[in-house]
Amino acid sequence: MNRNKNRRAFLRAVGAGFATLPFFRLIENSYAQSAGDMLPLKFIGMYHPHGIAAEHWVMRASDTETNFDLSYANCPLQPFDDAATYGKSFKSKIMVLEGVDLLSSANGHSTAGTILTGSRIDGSKDQPQNSSLDQFLAVEKGLGADTRLGSIALAVGTSNLTAGECLSFGPGGAPLSKIIDPSEAFKQLFAGFTAGTDPAALAKAERDRVTGQSVIDFVRADVNRLRTRLAPEEQAKLDQHLTALREIEKQFAAPASSAICTVPGKPDATQFPKLQRYNGGEPYFDAITNAHIDLLAQALACDITRFATLYMADLSYDNNPLKLPADNHGGVAHTYAASSVGSNGSPVGDGTPSTWVPLAQFNRYAYSKVARLMQKLDALGVLDSTLIYCSSDMGNPALHSTRNVPTVLAGGLNGKFKMGRRIKLQPDCPSTDLWCSENSATFTPVPNSKLLVSIAQAFGVAVNSFGTQPDTKLTTGTLAQLTG
Repeated sequence: MNRNKNRRAFLRAVGAGFATLPFFRLIENSYAQSAGDMLPLKFIGMYHPHGIAAEHWVMRASDTETNFDLSYANCPLQPFDDAATYGKSFKSKIMVLEGVDLLSSANGHSTAGTILTGSRIDGSKDQPQNSSLDQFLAVEKGLGADTRLGSIALAVGTSNLTAGECLSFGPGGAPLSKIIDPSEAFKQLFAGFTAGTDPAALAKAERDRVTGQSVIDFVRADVNRLRTRLAPEEQAKLDQHLTALREIEKQFAAPASSAICTVPGKPDATQFPKLQRYNGGEPYFDAITNAHIDLLAQALACDITRFATLYMADLSYDNNPLKLPADNHGGVAHTYAASSVGSNGSPVGDGTPSTWVPLAQFNRYAYSKVARLMQKLDALGVLDSTLIYCSSDMGNPALHSTRNVPTVLAGGLNGKFKMGRRIKLQPDCPSTDLWCSENSATFTPVPNSKLLVSIAQAFGVAVNSFGTQPDTKLTTGTLAQLTG
């Protein structure tokens, strides 16, 4: 059934002016779901630092594209198949891509800016040369225009606007400011949706929702404030609209497949009294990450926004929960001694297995946050309409290599991509020249621009190129493997 047709019929039923009320989109989405429509597509880009322990991450000899194991010791991807922790396995909702390259022309630490832009980093400006995919879709193509907030950029521990510490960029590669305080993120996302700040009132609102109280009752205070600003004849119209909405709620009440919109409580700032890296914020990064994830999931369920990025941090502090060295960068990433699996052309060290384990542990921690987000989105009914693109800025962190970066797609995207698979893309170098460099004639990269083009097309945008590279072949075309 056509969603736009449904929307027009709904507006005729309640009056177009009523669409300005903050809870309108919740009712509209419930109507669309009950009529058999799919929810609008949503996108979240996520970054984790320090590359990957390839020895524990790549496909094993016994794996196939659709039949693969994530339960072996030190597997970083294990959270995606951990029903005991996340309530169910999300193995069927991920796609793991090996062999994706970030062609950034930069030190690996500046390459986060390439993940969603597909652009070389302009060293003189320390930024990419075009907008990121989230901004391209949300702003330039107008796909974020129907929501209250076109997009949101969140980060943990750093508000710096350098290429290496941002995922979201506007036209020309201008970095977008990020929100690092979950309390501020709550304000940006849910202003106008709250049922007051009193914890008892918030708890009652949740109880009312669970027991089936009308959404109109949930926002009764908003309605009453609106009523005081209306003339008597307009008040009568408002009453008619409310009656119409109640009837629609009765007919189309909360089908199991619909999004569940509730107003979360404001994050408890006492859980993260400090926010900034190098300024005492590190011990609170885990709580900050979880708060950001929980707010993002609820915002997508309420259709407050459909485009978001989350720049995650590491656990560089004494007595961190993973018992890793306090300096994750120097003590984990730089001590990683790759085997031929993770050497990316220039072996470092002697391939010592003991150095792979700490990095694999951190990788698993990062993926546990993606799994948490999937769990929340699934519980709220919007995982199947969401695509999560998670990457790091490096493959082998000891080399700062931007080849073979860990790439995971998660969610559903309304069936546009075929999930539940592991895909090994073509090698960068032929078997006759295994250690070719990026400048070698035999180097054949699989640039992530092709992935970005594929995602844009899945969102209905007719583009065949994305990014800025010296050779347009590096920014043109799709990854056909994504659709099976």
